[in-house]
Amino acid sequence: MTAPVGSGKTTAIAAYLAASERRTAYVVVDREETIDRFRARIANALEFGYIPASADALAAALATLAPCEIVIDDVDRAPAETIEEIVDLVRDAPIGVAFVLAARSRTVIDAPSFIARGFGAALEARALAFSADDIARLCDLHGVTYATPEIARFLEETEGWPLVVNWALRDAVSDGSSLAGAFDRWRRTNARHFREFIDTELRDAGTIYYEAFRAAVRGAHSSQDREKLALLEGRGLFVTYADGAYRPYRVARLVDIETLPGTAPAINEAALLVVRMFGRFEASIGERKIEWIRRREAQIVKYLLLKPDGSASRIELLTTFWPGSNNHAATQSLRTASSNIRKAFAAIVGYAEVERYFSSRGDVSVALERTVIDVRRFSAHVADGDVERERGHIAEAFAHYRAAESIYAGELLGGEYPEPWYVARAAMYTALFLGVLDRLTEYHTEAGHVRQAAEYAARARDLRGRTARATPVLVDD
Repeated sequence: MTAPVGSGKTTAIAAYLAASERRTAYVVVDREETIDRFRARIANALEFGYIPASADALAAALATLAPCEIVIDDVDRAPAETIEEIVDLVRDAPIGVAFVLAARSRTVIDAPSFIARGFGAALEARALAFSADDIARLCDLHGVTYATPEIARFLEETEGWPLVVNWALRDAVSDGSSLAGAFDRWRRTNARHFREFIDTELRDAGTIYYEAFRAAVRGAHSSQDREKLALLEGRGLFVTYADGAYRPYRVARLVDIETLPGTAPAINEAALLVVRMFGRFEASIGERKIEWIRRREAQIVKYLLLKPDGSASRIELLTTFWPGSNNHAATQSLRTASSNIRKAFAAIVGYAEVERYFSSRGDVSVALERTVIDVRRFSAHVADGDVERERGHIAEAFAHYRAAESIYAGELLGGEYPEPWYVARAAMYTALFLGVLDRLTEYHTEAGHVRQAAEYAARARDLRGRTARATPVLVDD
């Protein structure tokens, strides 16, 4: 379950748990949620009587309680290592043990990957939003008078965002006023408080999101602005995706963005790392292409970018890129490669800002929260398209599939020598793209668009043929 703050995730969870007939546990994680503390809280919620010492021990303990359900709220607030354990636990869950993950960001927990692989289904902001009937029932329940056209207008103004609907209706109840003009009265009375709420959420997320939101509400339309909107939407920060485009929530755009305090970070601080991995690899910051000193450094960065959390241990990198080498020599090579990666970033942003994008302290990592990657956007659109298709929302599904088609510019890292660490991932993305072509063929066939259906079918046949003939040769350099 992924949706922005105030979408009613916790309320929906409470209703779900109340109706569940299975044994359940509910845990809200926070920024200090270490792995040991997380295991302890799960153990306490399910009354194990002891704390499992490892992820495997926790999974074994859960298996003895099946069937059961564990709800983990605010997953994306946890530290990276705890998120990784949660993701692994869900992926390897024992039979009969179900998990419900609630988060503002679907990218942090890599929800698109879960959905694409059949591990789960998504419940997003649109499904949690109030409908016209919901608003009418709330008005009836609280004695707020209304005429039918006022319901439609109120729904359009609030977009059904539960936070705003409840806030505005609560004010109407307090004032004893009708629904007519309730939204405008709420806006006049609470604009300052709402502005502070928006400001707090964006600042907690980080400067990059704060500045991206400022650019979004100003109505900028460059390609980089669209990337920023996609980044905000993926993190659950007041941006919605509809009709093939991203845009800020209408209510959020009412905030006088120029009055938000503490503006004007340095341009390098706000710049995104934009990465293309379909076709020939390319990475840039602020529209300046990163020039790598050696091929090895670029390969390490690619490897990190394909990791769920953007990081890898030093041992993992040594094993992957210097297998069989003397440990001392390999360690020195990794140290040199990390230094060269820092130099490549510093050439654009300066050494003082490198840590915002790349770190080699402890584990080696790329900051995914400051990065826009085409493969992640592609996966998200495919997963969202599948969800909408299952719901019978054909037009919405078509928009997602078309967006995915436009992003897929060729095989993952196409044109490079295939290496063991990415060939399986490349095959997975090719299979996903074939599915997109099949879905678009079906759509045009059902719509009677004979020419378009034939073109998509031909592209799918051609790609399947080329995929079947391809025989990757794995090499080390």
